[in-house]
This record gives sequence, C-alpha cells and structure tokens, in this order.
Amino acid sequence: MLKLTLILLLGATIASATLINEEVSRVIDLKAHLVKISTTVTLKNDGASSVSSFEYSVEPSHAKQLAYISVSQGGEGGESVNFKLTQKDVAKKLFSVTLPKKLDAKSSVKFVVEEVFAGALSPFPKEISQSQSQLIIYRGNHFYYSPYQTVSQSTTVELPSNTIESYSKFGNPSKEDSVIKYEDSTEFENVPANSQNAMKIHYENNSPFLTISKLTRVVEVSHWGNIAVEENVDIRHTGSKLKGSFSRYDYQRQPNSGASSVKSFKTILPASAADVYYRDEIGNISTSNLYEKDDSVDFEIRPRFPLFGGWKTHYYFGYNLPSYNYLYSRGDLNAIKIRFVDHVMDEQMVEDFTLKVILPEGSKNIKVHLPYEAKREKDELHLTYLDTVGRPVIIFTKQNLVEQHIEDFTLTYTFNRLLLLQEPLLIVGAFFLLFFTVIIIVRLDFSIAHDKMSEARMRVQGVIEKVQSEQAKRDGCYKAYESAVTKFKATKDHSAFSQSRRSIEKDHKEATNSINQLLSKLREDAAEAAERGGIILQPKKVEISRLIQDEQIKHRKSGKRGMKKGCTIVNIQEAFNVHTVDEYFKTRINMVCCWWKCFKNKQ
Repeated sequence: MLKLTLILLLGATIASATLINEEVSRVIDLKAHLVKISTTVTLKNDGASSVSSFEYSVEPSHAKQLAYISVSQGGEGGESVNFKLTQKDVAKKLFSVTLPKKLDAKSSVKFVVEEVFAGALSPFPKEISQSQSQLIIYRGNHFYYSPYQTVSQSTTVELPSNTIESYSKFGNPSKEDSVIKYEDSTEFENVPANSQNAMKIHYENNSPFLTISKLTRVVEVSHWGNIAVEENVDIRHTGSKLKGSFSRYDYQRQPNSGASSVKSFKTILPASAADVYYRDEIGNISTSNLYEKDDSVDFEIRPRFPLFGGWKTHYYFGYNLPSYNYLYSRGDLNAIKIRFVDHVMDEQMVEDFTLKVILPEGSKNIKVHLPYEAKREKDELHLTYLDTVGRPVIIFTKQNLVEQHIEDFTLTYTFNRLLLLQEPLLIVGAFFLLFFTVIIIVRLDFSIAHDKMSEARMRVQGVIEKVQSEQAKRDGCYKAYESAVTKFKATKDHSAFSQSRRSIEKDHKEATNSINQLLSKLREDAAEAAERGGIILQPKKVEISRLIQDEQIKHRKSGKRGMKKGCTIVNIQEAFNVHTVDEYFKTRINMVCCWWKCFKNKQ
C-alpha cells in the first residue's frame, strides 16, 4: 500500500511539472567538414512544481556521429555556466541535464546547446576529376528534436559558398547569398515532441576535408628542466575521391585545378615551444614554416604532395617545452598541467587518439584529473638512457576528438629528488669500470704460448740488478775498511780497529755469499736464453762514424738526390758486434767476477 502511494505521488509530481520549449533558435554551420549546431532554447516550466533537471535528446539520424556536446548558460560578466550532463541512453544519445538551480513553476530558463557532428556530410558525386569542384549533401531535420513540445522555432543554415545545387523547400524558406532560413511559418509553431521532417541541402564545399585517423601524443617529463612532446599523425582526405590521374602541370598552371585539395595547413604550438622538427619515414621535411607570436607559435605544415580525396599521409613532429611553465612541485609532490590534446589543424577531427605520459623513473602515487571521460589503458614501462627499472608510462585513449576537446588535464605524482643523482652516479660508475677494465687488461698476458726467451731475459735483468746492489754493498765495505785503517794509523787503537774489521768482514762475507748465489742463478737463466737463439747487437762507434762519412762522400760525388740528410745505409756485421745471448751474459758475468778478483787483490 505504501509503495503504491509513493508511485502515485511520483507520477503526480512528474505530471504537474510539464516542460515546454517556449522558443528555439538553431544555427547549423556547414562551412567545413564538421557540422556544428548551436541551439538557443528558452525552456519553461508550465507545471505546478519546481524541477532540477530536464532531458535532452540528440537527433536520431546523427546520434552515432556526435563528437561533442555542451549545455551552458550565459552568466554575469560574459562568463558561461556549464550544465552537468549525464548520459542515460548511450545508443540514442539521451542526456539528463542538471540545472544550476531549480526551475520554479511558471518560470523559464535560457540556455545554449553546442553540438559537433563528424561524418554527417556526404560527398556527391563520390568521385570528381581534378578540375571539378566538390559537392556535398547534408541531411538533417527541419524541426528541433526534443522530448518536449516546441511553441516557436527558427533554423538558419550557413553555407561556405553561394553555389547551391538544391535544398528542401519545407516551410517556404528564404535564401540570401550563402544563408538559408527556415522561419516565419505556421509549420514551425506548436511542434509536437520528437518531431522529424527530412532536410536535404546539396551545395558546393571546397574546404579541407581532412580527418586525423590516428593521433599518438607522447609527453615525456624530465626533472632536468625539459618536457619533450612528440605527435605521430595519420591523415586522410575524406572528400570526393580523385577520378583519373593527377596532373602536376595542370595543378600548377590552372588556379582552379584541385580546388578541394589540401596543400598545407596550420598547427598552433605553445608560445614556449622550441627545437621544433617535422619528419616522415623518408626524413626531414623542409617544406614548412614557423612563425613565432606573442601567445603561440604557428607551424605551417606542407606535406610532400597535395592531398586529394581518398589520399592519405603520415608524419610526426615534436618540440621541447620548459618544465617551469607546466610542472609544479611542493616537496616530493609534483603536478603537471598540460593539454590532453593539442591543436593540429583548424576544424580538426581525431578518430582515434592515444596519449602517453612518460614520467621520471621512480615516480609513485600517480593520480589523474581529466576534463572529460577517457579510457585509461594498462600502464607500461619505458626504457631509455641510463634507466635501470624503466619509467612509468600512463596511457589514455579516446575517440572522436574535435577542437572543443582542447583542454588541460592534471597529473600528480610523488618523486624523491635524491633520484636525480642516479644518472650522474651511473655515468661516473660506468667510466670507473671502463678505466678499471683497461688497467686490468693492459697488465694481463693473453698470449696462448709463453715467450720463454723474454721471460729469461727479464729474470737475468733482475738478477743483474741484484748483483749490482750487492756489489755496491761490498764497495761500501772497502771504503769502510780504508777509513778504519786510516783511523788506526792515527790513533794506534788496536782494539777498535779489530772490532771494525770484524764487522766489515761480516758484511762483506754476507754480500759475497749473496753474489755467489745470484751468479749461479744468472748462469742458468743465461744458458736458457741462449738456447732460444736470441742475439744482441753492440754498436762500433768508430766504425759507424767512418761508414757514414764514406757513404756521404760517395753521394756528394755522384750527385744523386735519393738519400735523406743524416741517413746512411750500413752493413750490420761491419757496424755492430753480434753476440748471442749466452755470449753477452757471459761477458756480464765476467765483469762481476772481475769485481770479485779486485776485492781479493785488495785483501
């Protein structure tokens, strides 16, 4: 019983709150390849109770082509107040619009509905030659489609040119230049809810019918003061297809040739954009111009070839932005505020859009605030220079984006600033490992077979140095003995002389024993080196000087100019004493032995 009472009360409330469209004024803009409809509605509450929302329905024939919709009301100071839209039926594009404040009974509210439709225009004929102009057909509704009754309405259609093949004559419309008006007729008064009447306009439209089939925008954030932006663009011409072959001669000679083709278009970049580049698969495209303004940078993009209907092209461009204009920090908390999608061309239409935001390595607690709904894909990792685990990549996708979607979004995250030292430390560590590796490599022997002769020479050289050191000790003993004898002659102190002599003889004996051991080892190493067949050259200084003088005299007498100054060819056997390693080291050993004999003679 209680449920039945509530249902009856609810039904009575809805019935008592009757809404009607008191006055409707529509402006349909058909100047470009996008259909823009601006509708000004005066909504009246003709019921007995106040309402806080109303329903808005999109024209059924264009429901699938809706790219953007907004409902706003003009406020004080020229600022508009946007109404909140909640989609009730996705297929039929039925929305519930929440009013800023309740609409009382017998009161009215005035608002503006902005709609943008993509793909609502059809080229006819579908194929044209290079010299023909492009003709377009628009099919719409003479009535304002609404779930409420409309008391009075008017429709204004704006076209890009005066050339109009045909248009529907419902309601006796008026035509003035490129404007068609449907008004001042009883047909447009007291129109019932959800009324439809087919409108058809066939007209000339040579504006650029460019559609961005795929756009990938990559924003790479760096805490070293730079934000790198790159956009990959796939564009196709969706107008009437080119029939026949393309003539470059006619295209340049005749001014009206290829009227619907696209030679260039303008991209608007941020005012702080720098290091702009424009490339495709072939490489850099030099047919572009950059114009710097106070509030923006105009980038004129000219493809390698003009775009006719059915043609397409791919390119990518990028630029750098200073991070202080877009990146805000407070401690470890950081926020980047940048455009979700940016201006690529006038009247742009993006069918498939992907946004990738690459954050610094180590970013955590990532949160995003979007101006409108978009699908967030699974996060990825991006590896680049000096990365260890990878940089987090936040990915968003959305379809059917137009110029009205150019708005900023905010992404917040936490980042430990000590991680900024990671890259410099990695560079220092890499150089340290490089130099350390070089030091190790140059000190290791990577030869497959050992060079016994070189090893023997090195051992012999070491032994000879030790023998020379021990011989120096013995020379010291001789000098100390001479000093002791001189002192004894002066003082006649026999006991002091005996004590000094015993000490000197002890040191001399130790040095002599060491030399004997080293000489035995030296004989072994010298014999091993001799067996390896090594030779040693000892120059004959007098003979070499004589040979050089003789050779120079011969050349002066002959007058030949083939020998360089100070250069003489000599015979090795005449200029050098050739010894085997065994003979050479025997000579060195004999020298050491001579030192020993000298010492014996002194004793």
